Amino acid sequence: MSKQKTTASKNPTPAKPKTTPTKPKTPAKTAKAAQPKPADTFIEQLIYDLENRMQYFVEDENIQSNLTGRDRSRLFSAGVRNYGFIDKAFDIARDNPQFMPPHFDITRLNDNLRELENLRQLMLVLQQFLQLVSNCFMLKADFCYRDALRIYASLQEQTRNRVPGAEPLFNALRTFFHRRRRQSDEPTEMELQRDFKRLIHGKADGEIIIENETPKITGGVHKVIDNIHTGRSAFKETEQASIDEATVLHKK
Repeated sequence: MSKQKTTASKNPTPAKPKTTPTKPKTPAKTAKAAQPKPADTFIEQLIYDLENRMQYFVEDENIQSNLTGRDRSRLFSAGVRNYGFIDKAFDIARDNPQFMPPHFDITRLNDNLRELENLRQLMLVLQQFLQLVSNCFMLKADFCYRDALRIYASLQEQTRNRVPGAEPLFNALRTFFHRRRRQSDEPTEMELQRDFKRLIHGKADGEIIIENETPKITGGVHKVIDNIHTGRSAFKETEQASIDEATVLHKK
């Protein structure tokens, strides 16, 4: 018995080394997917919340249709003067209920005034928020437009250097800078106004002649001669349609 114990102690079985399980190696990704920025996530969540709030506001206030211009003209506004008149009238109504019209509900009066004040404050907050969003939009639009100009200039340079495949891409962007040519050299109304201001302030030499004849039984003539533009004498003439003589005699 003792020999067996000694032999067992002399030749112990080797203990297995402890190893931690290793995770399988994943192949390296060549290009990572673009992750949304925190600002983008915040703006998207804000849009979602505002849309839900707006729908809740429509249902709570029972605003099912938009007001047309004619509908707005029929309603009283609540500007500075009208709002002050409403506030003063409601103070008188609360302090002197004996002088109020019959069946006049003071409780409903207070509820309407409180809601009107809340809506007015909401409009101010939304106007402030809209101004902030508009400023942020303009700044971001400026950054994006400048980057787009860099892309356009790069494609333009590559097209000039005859880089294969650059010309179709450049032409796709070039259409945004293409302006239609006028079919005639007649001055536009904007050009006439500009030339008139230059002439009346003494900043240009020339003349503007406007001749007009009201149409009667024969066709009327309207002529505009603009000699203000440098190196150009533009002439514009329009003939109005003749009035039927039988129609004129019938009206008499």
